[in-house]
Amino acid sequence: MFAATLSWTNRNSRSSGVVAAFAAFLVIAFEANPPDGVLEALVVILPAMEAGLFALVFAIVRDDEPPMLGAPFAIALWGASVFVAIWLLVEVTQASIEAYVQLGAPPMTGLSY
Repeated sequence: MFAATLSWTNRNSRSSGVVAAFAAFLVIAFEANPPDGVLEALVVILPAMEAGLFALVFAIVRDDEPPMLGAPFAIALWGASVFVAIWLLVEVTQASIEAYVQLGAPPMTGLSY
């Protein structure tokens, strides 16, 4: 079982990096700032899924050819770049909600900025 998992991870290193980055981001985001309700959780989950699924499609396409520098480097590179992309997209989403509220519109969630 463990050998099969390692074999799959080695063959699909880019996809493994994307999935690991998505999972790590959600764990870190919810550990640092636990949401009070469903809407606060969706403000984090939906942009993360958007960036993660978009990157996962490209990773699956690129997994057909072996990585030039090996599987561990591909996992680290794709994982780090997707983690940063997810983080930036979530921050932009939260900033746009904050600007929406600051300009006088009614708050969409109970987030306090």
